[in-house]
Formats: sequence, C-alpha cells, structure tokens
Amino acid sequence: MSWIVSCTLRCGASEPRRIDLPLERPDPRQVMNPALAQKPQDRSVLMQAMQADRMRAGRLALVFGIFIFVGKFAAYILTGSTAVFADAMESIINIVSAGMLVLALSIAARPPDLSHPYGHGKVEFLSAGIEGAAIAFAALVIFVQGIRDLIEGPELHRLDIGLVILAVSAIANAGLGRYLTRIGRRTRSDALVADGRHVLADVWTSVGVIGGLIVVSLTGWIWADPLIAIAVAINVAWEGYRLLHDSLAGLMDEADESLIESTTSLLEAARRAPWIDLHGLRSWRSGARRHIDLHLTVPRYFDVDQVHAIHDEVETALFEGDQHGGDVVVHFDPCDESECHHCTMSDCSIRSHALVQSEPFTPERAVRPDSALHSDSSEGVSRTSPAPRPS
Repeated sequence: MSWIVSCTLRCGASEPRRIDLPLERPDPRQVMNPALAQKPQDRSVLMQAMQADRMRAGRLALVFGIFIFVGKFAAYILTGSTAVFADAMESIINIVSAGMLVLALSIAARPPDLSHPYGHGKVEFLSAGIEGAAIAFAALVIFVQGIRDLIEGPELHRLDIGLVILAVSAIANAGLGRYLTRIGRRTRSDALVADGRHVLADVWTSVGVIGGLIVVSLTGWIWADPLIAIAVAINVAWEGYRLLHDSLAGLMDEADESLIESTTSLLEAARRAPWIDLHGLRSWRSGARRHIDLHLTVPRYFDVDQVHAIHDEVETALFEGDQHGGDVVVHFDPCDESECHHCTMSDCSIRSHALVQSEPFTPERAVRPDSALHSDSSEGVSRTSPAPRPS
C-alpha cells in the first residue's frame, strides 16, 4: 500500500510528529465484519471449485449407472430371475436420476438474478422429488412382476454367473453411493445426497437379491425368487417415499430443527450485551446457501450506526468461514422496561428495573412469534415492577 505524509501534530512542548496515513481508507464495514473483507474473487474461485466437484460427481453417477445397468440386465437375461429383474429396474431409475441430477446441478449453479433473487438452488429439491416419484413407479413395476411370477411360476437358470455379476455391481454401487453422499454433504447439494442415498439403497437391494438367489441355489425352492422381488419392491417404495417427503419439505420451506439449533448456537456464542433478546428466527436453504431472518431486541436509544454495526456482527457470527455464504435480515425491536430484568447492559441510562437473570438464546426462545413475546413481556412486568406506594 502507498503511504503519504498528511499532517504534523505538536503535542505540548514535544517536537512535531509526522503521521503517515494510507492513501485509501478501508471500508468501515469490512473492518467491522471480517467476512465482508474476503476478496470477491477468492469466494468466486471457491464456489467454482465446489460446482466443479458437484458436476464431476453427477457425471460419474451417470456413467457408472449405465455400466451397472448393463451388467444387471445381462444377469437377468442369463438367469431369468424376477429378483434380478427388480434390481435391474432400480438401476434404470439410477440412470434417469443421474441425468436429472446433472441438469439440476447446472441450473442450481446459476447466480441470483432479477427473476430469481434467492438463486436457483431449489431446483435440487425438485430433482430429488422427481427421483422419488420415479423410484415409486419402479417399485410398482417390480411388485406387479413379482406377483405375476408368483402366480405363473418362475423359470431360473445359470444363477452362478448372475450372482457374480450382481456382487460386482453391488461393490461398485457401494463406492459410488458413499462418494456421492460425501461430496453432496460437503458442497451442500441436496440432489447429490438424494442420489447417493438412492444408490446405497440399491446396494442393499442387490445384497438381498444375492442372498435370496443363494437360498434358491442351495434349497431349490424357486418360489423364493418372486417373494424376494416383492420384498425389494417394498424397500424401493419406502426409499421413494423418503425422497419425496424430503423434497416436498425443502420446496415448502419446512422448518429445519438442526439449522435452527446451529443458528441459535452461533448467535449465543457471539452474543453482546446489547443483544437483549432473540425471537422470530426463521431459516431455510436454497441449494447450498442459507437464508435467515430474525428479530433482535436492542436498547431503544441506539442510533442507526449502532444498529447497523450489530447487523454486521450478526452476519459475521452466522457466515464467517462459511464457504457457501448466505443472507441474513435482522429486524430490530426497541427494548421496553419489561426486559430490564434480563438485560445485561451495565451502563444503561434508562434502566427501570435491576437485572434478575440473563436469558440465554435457545431454539425454543429463538422461534417465538411476536404474540408470545408480548405475553412474556407482560409477565415480566408483573414480576419486576415495583409495588405501588401506599397513599
């Protein structure tokens, strides 16, 4: 940084002292909020790297899905097993889901714009919902096929080769599923996590089919094959229901208790004396970004500069070190005398009641609506107000 001599000062009888000042003053908001001081290009490079990881994982899921389906369908042709058919049907859904995943990730990566001010991240919830619906349809097809073979009687052959192919496919799927869920959680991609969960569910399906075919090989009881297919259909339907439920929860901004708890903990850890009370906390995610709004009670004599500084402190507490970023909107409420009993401001000039006990920020208190706050305030007045003087 370049420096210049801006002035000299004479303090008492001392010699004039030179003061060097920077040519450009730093932004006060960046000094107050280190998270805002991060270079935009650094955050951009980081976000691009995470998006590259997501897309790489999505493409890998698509390629692996195609190869695994080819292997399982070959095993079905060789064995004629309804259970193997069920496993192959689930692999078809893996391919469709992987294609939807790549499309969703490319859309979710688009930055916010005028028509989508909160970004495009919710398309990942939509992708997971479509995947859940496809899984439910596959479960229906498998169930129908299992019932038909149970009635007509299955015809099985060359189970040994089929078992080998299914075992190799299960091992490959296990590695792929763990990789997808790990990358999805690290990059906060709901679509990747959903696809990884589906692939891991496919592994358990393959394990069940392998176990059933071993039983058929050892006992010769061929009716076990369609029964296994029906059991697979039930398991697949349950996984589809879970994905649909989670997708709808995300699309409808269902309250996330873990997100509320983590947000409350961060605010409590960074709490300052002027942060008198917290309520009306709401938090939701759009893709990897968190969006938070809350009500914070502060001393009613604070001016705009002080309130703005608190907003920056809250933003730093919530997003400092967060690679994905987010937004927070703080609604400031002025305090009243009913809150003196838990206010820790030591130099308050308008205090009307002594401090009784400080109330920590907890998830239960943080999510209170305004109506509950007013009720608590009324009770606080009755507890702390001095008794009237006798006339």
